[in-house]
Amino acid sequence: MYRSPYPEPFVPSDVSVSQFLLSSNPDDVPPDQQILSDFDNQEQTLTIQELHSHAARDASTLISRFGLREGDVFSLDFRSSKENPVPTFNLSTRDNRKVPAGMCFSSGTSGKPKGVVFSHHNLIAYLLTLRATNPFTHNAYMREAFFPSFAHIYGIVSGVLLPAWVGNHVQPMRKFEYLPYLRRCSELKATVLRLVPAAAVRMVKDTAIMDLDLSSVHTVMCSGAPLSDTTVKGLKQLLGPETNVLNGYGMSEATITLLRHTRNGKKGASVGKPAAGVTVRVVDDNFDDVPMGIEGECLVKGPTVFLEYKNSPTETASTFRDGWLCTGDVVKVDEDGFFWLTGRKKELIKYKGNQIAPAELEAILLSYPSVTDAGVCGMAWGGDGEEVPIGFVCLPPSTEKVDHSKTLDEIRIYMEERVAPYKRLRGGLHFLESLPKNNSAKLIRSELAAIASRIHQTKARL
Repeated sequence: MYRSPYPEPFVPSDVSVSQFLLSSNPDDVPPDQQILSDFDNQEQTLTIQELHSHAARDASTLISRFGLREGDVFSLDFRSSKENPVPTFNLSTRDNRKVPAGMCFSSGTSGKPKGVVFSHHNLIAYLLTLRATNPFTHNAYMREAFFPSFAHIYGIVSGVLLPAWVGNHVQPMRKFEYLPYLRRCSELKATVLRLVPAAAVRMVKDTAIMDLDLSSVHTVMCSGAPLSDTTVKGLKQLLGPETNVLNGYGMSEATITLLRHTRNGKKGASVGKPAAGVTVRVVDDNFDDVPMGIEGECLVKGPTVFLEYKNSPTETASTFRDGWLCTGDVVKVDEDGFFWLTGRKKELIKYKGNQIAPAELEAILLSYPSVTDAGVCGMAWGGDGEEVPIGFVCLPPSTEKVDHSKTLDEIRIYMEERVAPYKRLRGGLHFLESLPKNNSAKLIRSELAAIASRIHQTKARL
């Protein structure tokens, strides 16, 4: 069992999220100025943009529903909070650990999305846990462009609640696009970059980045899969040796926060140690704890663990084991207590009794100079339920299509020189213009598997 090395925060159980935001002072800001004054300051503002695009999108609905015609003018009446105040949600007589604050859906990148219900206690605990673990990154001086959806728990807690609490500057973006995102970060003098592995690898290889001023960036947060040591070093060479490159690890069911890094930069390719208030076990298939250095499933307890799956009591029960949340993620712990993420249990490819983690193979593919993005999944092989790895890569637009076959052969040889024989891409290596991803640039592995299935069926007919 592994406990957090960070001080455990006291999480109140008798206030709602709104009461907490209006009454607490993370940076010694007077209570009556915590929200109103901070949001009047240009340096500490939550910016909502592109309202015009929503108006254009909804125009046809307004015309058909209300009979509006071109040239008609109508106004929307907004009442200020002083004229029509909205009362805070008072939980002084209730236990906020049991009161739902909201629901969002899991990402659905590897299966069907589930409605994850989280409590007021979960959200408050997230804020306090973040500050207790890494107060120097998450503060009023943080500036960033933010692309994750506000409908996802990542967007809710990191893009809405945290800025409202600490007063940092956020500019939302509708989705992640590599160059537009980095240009926006350059323009607003962002202190933080949020990246997925493919974008981080592309930055290291992309000479065009030198034209952007990213000198204000002091922290890079990567999620989706851990960055390799090579990529971490490349980012530090690009952005400066003092830049903090942090591999994040979390999930919707734990209000994102599970394992976190501090700013000391030690073992940047790991996913850190248990966040404040979090306890972790690493177990085998029989739920027995495994020795240090041995891979196993990550089980967690902590104040950020969710309430339930909406209308799914059976699935909720199966997600817990004796009060421990079963994450489904495979990790190992080194002698210094740092956690290393290997892959997702249900994504592991089983070949001749061996388990193969797609993330490991993707990292190798991404290390090839001309690969701009990569994805790996399992493909059915034979009739006994066995799978083999199949790989997909994206190449620079400058690569001629006639050269794709030659380039793929070169990448395949490069790959085979770096993996054990059972991990080879027996399903083949294929070129795609782009990989299936959600708006947060996270790989939708279930769609990748569907592409692999179509390839397999086509080959079977030939």
